[in-house]
Amino acid sequence: MQARRHALQEADALLRELDVPQDAPVDVFALIEKLDLELVFNNLRTILGALVPHGDGGIMLSTQRGAAVQRYTAAHEIGHWVLDHEAAFDTEADLYYPTHDREQLAQIFASQLLMPPPLVYATAGRYGVTNSPTATGPSVYSMARDMGASYEAVVRQLDNLDLISRNKRDELLAIQPAIIKAQLALGHRPAGNVDVWPVDDRSSGGAIAVTEGDEVIVMLPENRTTGYKWLTEDDLQARARRRVHPAPPTESGAQAPGPELGWAPPATLAARPRQDVDRALLAIRGNAGSTRILPGAEPTGEETDELGREGDETLDLQAGPRLRPVEDVYRSSWTAARPSELRALRRSIARGEPLQAAIDRPPAPAHGAVDSTAPSAADLLVGGTGTRVLALRSSGEGRDTFRLVYSSAYDPSAASTESYEIDVTIARAPSTARRQHHLSVAAEPRGDDEPTEAQGHDQGGPDGVDGD
Repeated sequence: MQARRHALQEADALLRELDVPQDAPVDVFALIEKLDLELVFNNLRTILGALVPHGDGGIMLSTQRGAAVQRYTAAHEIGHWVLDHEAAFDTEADLYYPTHDREQLAQIFASQLLMPPPLVYATAGRYGVTNSPTATGPSVYSMARDMGASYEAVVRQLDNLDLISRNKRDELLAIQPAIIKAQLALGHRPAGNVDVWPVDDRSSGGAIAVTEGDEVIVMLPENRTTGYKWLTEDDLQARARRRVHPAPPTESGAQAPGPELGWAPPATLAARPRQDVDRALLAIRGNAGSTRILPGAEPTGEETDELGREGDETLDLQAGPRLRPVEDVYRSSWTAARPSELRALRRSIARGEPLQAAIDRPPAPAHGAVDSTAPSAADLLVGGTGTRVLALRSSGEGRDTFRLVYSSAYDPSAASTESYEIDVTIARAPSTARRQHHLSVAAEPRGDDEPTEAQGHDQGGPDGVDGD
């Protein structure tokens, strides 16, 4: 107990010594720089981080994990530097399930350093986390994302601060962060170890700060039966190229079809030849071929790195900030059909067949029997408002603005009835920022006799770290 108390006190003392506010996210990489420790990133596959105490000392972090895990690992290595000053090569088990006293103390130090109590209490209050019943997977994940820590580290810190019980801790640890992210993003699953930032119509005009590779999930209400949609700038340009044709003439005194005239959707749909319906469906993207194609998810065949970025984007240090749509889907309010069921559901509607995929029921009986309890096309709700979900992948560094307008998807002369805008500030991933730092240092003019930082690393350097 005395050693644990000492680890907590050392973390608090370091924050005070370096004049770090304890009610705001802690920049652990800035702490490493203030401690004059060398920081490098490597493609480490068996360990998450290492401490080299020789010379001036250095910390090495794996590029195989996201920024949140890298921050927590860095805090853990600082703990070794402050508490025992011995070499360390830490695996995931050492960070999250330590069995040795040395690793347990470094874990306590890291939690206190990266997540000081004032910061945890303030962030918990923002998401209404006051005890075990109020601590849900999405709320705790949101806390971890805002504090720049890993989900598992925040769960354990909540336990350390007695905000949740041990049983609640184990319950939360059993939830995979990927499942929580998909829940917050209404089914969208981001690629790689990145964070998701869900925003809705209440966020219009606001601003958020993300790390390169993170995905901003824009969720807006949309009623497609009106012909109006949220349109991007590209959509507006495409709409401007449309030609408007006049409505066909109607006979004098003719009335629109309706139930009083004996018109019924199932009979009308059933009267159409099946082959004509299937031929028309082929014109809709995602209905042809054996592979379902999601709107906006065009495969490029390029390899992705651990952050889900394509190609060698981590070395393109001059690229500007960018928000690129990676998925664009519509979640109807009248059905909970999974994305894999949408094509079959669309075919059933067009053919006037029972909508088995539209409801949460067992599959239809064998031998081709028809489920008479399944709704038909005549039962569809008209005018229901669903949710448009756009997943935007961030890249580069700086500020980008994403804009949408709500207008007719077909009439070029239609005015906009509503607009949506959000500013996103994108920060470089820690490993990319460190590469950028090394390049900027190497590019600085130096005297003839003064070695560059890169030359110092090539020669081994006093810290015993041979670069990244």
